[in-house]
Amino acid sequence: MNVVLSTLNSKFIHSSLALRYLKAYGQAHGQAYDIVEYTINMPVLHILSDITERNIDVLGFACYIWNIEMTLHVVAMVKAVRPDIKIILGGPEVSFTADEILNRCHAVDYVVQGEGEEAFYKLI
Repeated sequence: MNVVLSTLNSKFIHSSLALRYLKAYGQAHGQAYDIVEYTINMPVLHILSDITERNIDVLGFACYIWNIEMTLHVVAMVKAVRPDIKIILGGPEVSFTADEILNRCHAVDYVVQGEGEEAFYKLI
């Protein structure tokens, strides 16, 4: 199974520590995840193209206040092009509003609430 962890950072110089924690936890328990990061300043179609050209089974996005709207837009487009990809959201912007996110964006298959390392591992 090909699992990709991603997020939309605010700048290229930023990177997501959360994705690295998830990857390290999964690796310590025998699972392998790839990390692919984008920024909120990149064209959405570039992000969509990059994601849909990859062989992905599960796509996880870390969601924050600065990227939630664009993330929901991107995952809706990904699901329209590649409905076979399972989409998981996590992070502080969705942890407390999981029901709302799932009702608002039908492209999202799962929301991980709270600390995600163990929950994400078990979900995969």
